[in-house]
Amino acid sequence: MIRSDLPLVSLADLPGGPEPIVLCATARLALGLRAAHGDLQIARGADTWRALQSSTPAMWLDHLTSTALLRGDIPPASVPGSFLSRAQERCLWEQAIARDTGATGDLFDREGMALAAMEAASLQAWWRIEVPEALHTEEFRAYRRWHKEVQQACAAGDWCRADEVLAWRIECLERGIGGLPARLGIAGFVTPDPMVSRLLVVLEKRGIELFRVDSGRKTAAPARAVELPDAEAECIAAAHWARDCLQRHGAEKPAMATPLRLRIAVADLPARRRLLEAALDDALHPQAVGAGWAAQEKDYVFVAGAPLAAEALIDVALRLLQLFVNPQRVAQAGFGALLCGPGWSADIDEADGRACIEAGLRELLPPETSLERLQRAVSRLLAEESTAVHAPRLAIHLGALLESARSTPRRQLPSAWGSAFGQVLEALGWPGQRELLATEHEACAQLREAMGELLALDVILGRVTASDALRQLQRQCRDRVFAAPRQSAARVEVCSLGDALAGAGDGLWVMGLNEGAWPPAPRPNPLLPAELQRRAGISAARADSLAMEALSLQALWCGSADEVVFSWFRQEGERPLRASPLLAGVPRDEWSPAPENAPGVHGAALLERLDDARAPPLGADERIRGGTALLQAQAMCPAWGFYQYRLGAAVLPAPSFGLDARARGSLLHAALEEFWRGRALADLLQLDASGREAEIRRVVSHALVEFDHRAAEPVPPRLRQLEDKRLQILLDVWLALEAQRAPFRVIACEERHELDIEGLPVRVVVDRVDQLDDGRLVVIDYKSGRSVSADSWADARISEPQLPIYAALAFPDRAVAAVALARVTRDEPGFLGVAQSDGLLPEVKPLDALRKRYPEQEFADWDALRRHWAQRIREIALEVRNGAAAVVFDDEQVLAYCDVHPLLRVAERRTQFEEEQ
Repeated sequence: MIRSDLPLVSLADLPGGPEPIVLCATARLALGLRAAHGDLQIARGADTWRALQSSTPAMWLDHLTSTALLRGDIPPASVPGSFLSRAQERCLWEQAIARDTGATGDLFDREGMALAAMEAASLQAWWRIEVPEALHTEEFRAYRRWHKEVQQACAAGDWCRADEVLAWRIECLERGIGGLPARLGIAGFVTPDPMVSRLLVVLEKRGIELFRVDSGRKTAAPARAVELPDAEAECIAAAHWARDCLQRHGAEKPAMATPLRLRIAVADLPARRRLLEAALDDALHPQAVGAGWAAQEKDYVFVAGAPLAAEALIDVALRLLQLFVNPQRVAQAGFGALLCGPGWSADIDEADGRACIEAGLRELLPPETSLERLQRAVSRLLAEESTAVHAPRLAIHLGALLESARSTPRRQLPSAWGSAFGQVLEALGWPGQRELLATEHEACAQLREAMGELLALDVILGRVTASDALRQLQRQCRDRVFAAPRQSAARVEVCSLGDALAGAGDGLWVMGLNEGAWPPAPRPNPLLPAELQRRAGISAARADSLAMEALSLQALWCGSADEVVFSWFRQEGERPLRASPLLAGVPRDEWSPAPENAPGVHGAALLERLDDARAPPLGADERIRGGTALLQAQAMCPAWGFYQYRLGAAVLPAPSFGLDARARGSLLHAALEEFWRGRALADLLQLDASGREAEIRRVVSHALVEFDHRAAEPVPPRLRQLEDKRLQILLDVWLALEAQRAPFRVIACEERHELDIEGLPVRVVVDRVDQLDDGRLVVIDYKSGRSVSADSWADARISEPQLPIYAALAFPDRAVAAVALARVTRDEPGFLGVAQSDGLLPEVKPLDALRKRYPEQEFADWDALRRHWAQRIREIALEVRNGAAAVVFDDEQVLAYCDVHPLLRVAERRTQFEEEQ
């Protein structure tokens, strides 16, 4: 601890006003001491008082020297140059690193290396680390080159880095500037800091009385340690503790008492934030469900805030600007998220249309595309009468964005890019149509401020590309901490361990104190020799120093609140964990949640069981889509058919590069249709090898041309060439198999039928119908995949109903001789099905030869099989009409390709059945 020899003065004994000044280790502690001092004045009955003057050393020195400059105590000529901001200095380091690494620089984390180099320069300056030649590593040599280049740039530009500015300000104190207080206190300095030590020495030489500030509670109870099963349980326990403290305070304290101050400090706050936020919402605001609560202030706050870039509207703005600066490479997933989200264009009036456009783009464009292609595809979707999509302002805004991207100069100053970014966002209707909340107003104002701050980089970077300027803006938004404005102070504060020391409070829960996390592991700077850092006494490089500082902090925590709880969790996944060894002397306690009937605790409501196995019957005017796919889903699982085809639930198609399986299947169907329309087997057999090859080329070319007419844009030439070759090979193999058949003539290709099955309208498309010489029909359904089966045709619930529907219901008065699935593949082409007699199709056996699958007592003859199909399909159709929607199935594997699998809740039902048993 810095200057433990100084006298200790209680915070309660300090007067307010200009003296004394209290210097604090963190800005958070400075605010906390000021608030705690005010609470003491309220407790004493004071109506007015002068606030305690508390600040960090850097902020106080800045104020002191700025005032001295205004008074004339410091000659302007003695100012060492223009002061660089942190962003400016980091840019200098990045430029030096980029020039040094050359073309290989893109392989490195240039931003991270710049931060490490800045830290190394600061450590060398304040800790006076000299590295002998024998300890020069490759990393240190690179850092030395960068450092030299940064120094030269600063000298040429008359710039002064932050460390140099701080040293100059301390020198100003040594030279005797005025405005110093007679007394000065320090608080919270646990980690050795040579800058603070030097400052205190200078102040003592100037005759300033120094002391340490004791902000602890006199009534603090002994701390206790709690073990929880896992990280989630630890978050829930901390949230319940806060809720119980608030309830006790409300019952015990009078109405005019000082507000309760609770603090939850987290060892790894970024990783635990979501869990803890959810636990606090459940414990403190169980009723806050829905968008209507967004504007309500919660009883807790994350004091460190969050990166500005994490705010929803800022994220939207940055993604829109990414489209502007890089229109040639647009990820469809990112653009789709922009379409479905709010914050730009007519996000309320055109929300439905934009959602439809997003779904349509998935089928039209690949996963990565360009802004120009996106605009063309959107325009096409808007022009299609069948879609009835309405989003005119979206089309206007996309056109304006594309035009801005085309007309923008290649390079200009960062400040000019900042102005251009603002104009682009305004042209795109950012931040949307909805009236903004106060938090959103502030976030948008800070983004505009960040764009204005790009002006400071003009002198450092010069003329840059739009991508470089946007990268600087994105970094500023990541670095800028955003704290939502509040009307009243939160009673529960959540912070990191570094901010846990923030003045006296009523309760403190410190969580995540596991071995390895507390004390933290040493992290020496990677650019300086670690041994020299340890010799210099840098705490971050020494495990023993970190342990001693952690113990000191624990002692300060124990005295900072009336109730202090330390916690850890014993398991992370399958890995067992242990408590920090620094908690060995803290008494252990068992944590148990508050009883269910405690005030404010919401017990479990009585469960009411509802029969969800039956939906409302199909209405007279209700339209239902799906055709044979509906009957197929209903047969495999009634709930599947209900959710997907009556309610319209579906998985949106995933964009794919090139042609997906569905598109390739369509091309195959189109090519076969073009080949066989109006033809017979004799026509195929009359073609010699060259003639068949020429005809295959023709029908494949025709299929590709027709596909291009329907697609948003033509198939790329190279992909078209590959698909052309694939289809030619496939058709050649398949036609060789067809040539082995008995004589036939194709009488229908892709023929549509409108059927009425027990009052259920079903539209079917028959891939192909062949007529034999005796007039009987062969019904064929093309399949381009290997996993096809006709095994369910004898079952009570037919899971492959297409061909049975065609044979039994589409042609009820015609003599159908065979039905078959045509597996059109290169490796295993063939027919799968059943025939009335032998020899009609290669490898398709007659009914009498399949008695193991079709028992004679059930399927006496071919007509009995067709009657079976008709009866079973009608039964399934009646289920649909009557609203059957139970989650029942013969084998869970049939749900492998179910689009609505999550809605079936199979795992939850399995658990429910197990509990009942």
